[in-house]
Amino acid sequence: MKKLFLVVVLAFAGIFTANAQVWIGGGLGAQIEKNYKSISISPEVGYAFNNHWQIAVGASYSFERINPLLPELNYQTNNYLSLEPYVRYVATTIGNKFSLFFDLTGDFGLIDKSGWAATLRPGIAWMATEHWTAAFRFGFAGYDHGYFGDDNGFFLNCDLASPQIRLYYNF
Repeated sequence: MKKLFLVVVLAFAGIFTANAQVWIGGGLGAQIEKNYKSISISPEVGYAFNNHWQIAVGASYSFERINPLLPELNYQTNNYLSLEPYVRYVATTIGNKFSLFFDLTGDFGLIDKSGWAATLRPGIAWMATEHWTAAFRFGFAGYDHGYFGDDNGFFLNCDLASPQIRLYYNF
């Protein structure tokens, strides 16, 4: 185990010292409704191989509290931790500031959420400055094995009302 950890540390040290296109970032989220509240944080680190291919890994922590409709029932709290590696293909760039991409993600539940999912998530990225980028993911399609719900199988989610927004700092 110590050797594996040392190899991972040396690999990341090599990536960061090679003037590579490394970026860090992530997203914050909150949803507040009458009987439901949730907060999430999703840090990520990634590496751009070239203008089209990137690889990244993220972790996501979510806390949710569900208030029952009947006052005599107790509320329910859940803590979720998941690992979210993905490969990004940048399909095209629009001018110098925008690019369209597709993320092939794997979602693996670690705490209070078991199962896994493999999804394809389209999006658009806006390079605000040389170092700061905002990425917006809209909907997803893929296969769920108990990660998003109790059912296993293929699904399509086209909810454009709640896109995923991420901010990145490019080294």
